[in-house]
Amino acid sequence: MKCARSLDISSVQCKGKCGPPPLLDFADTTEMTKKEYNSGERVEYSCFNKYTLDQSHPYSKYLTCEDGEWRGNIKCLKPCSVSVELMDERGIELRWGGRQKIFSPHGDRITFRCQRGKSSIDLIQTCNDGVIDLPLCE
Repeated sequence: MKCARSLDISSVQCKGKCGPPPLLDFADTTEMTKKEYNSGERVEYSCFNKYTLDQSHPYSKYLTCEDGEWRGNIKCLKPCSVSVELMDERGIELRWGGRQKIFSPHGDRITFRCQRGKSSIDLIQTCNDGVIDLPLCE
């Protein structure tokens, strides 16, 4: 911890403590938070249901208090959602589930099939941070 002395030797002002960890989109801390953290302490986060924690560099599941500031990068990858109406517009349905809404985590591979009398290629698609390229059956 770094402390700075003023001209008056009796007053010492310390820097290096952090307040409560920041609120993040789609994530929360895994433990109850404190009002104050010392430099070097870290807090673990986890993503909300169906969101996927990105742990590839430069991301991790921790923020660390360093000299009075929270440092680190946390990213929660979004799930994909596809409505029955959108699948109908594209002439597709789920290969194993028929006509039902999809809510799938990042990285999931989803297999579609054409509705009766229609054809297409590339019926397996992967959810990528909330985006999925839907096949078109004609």
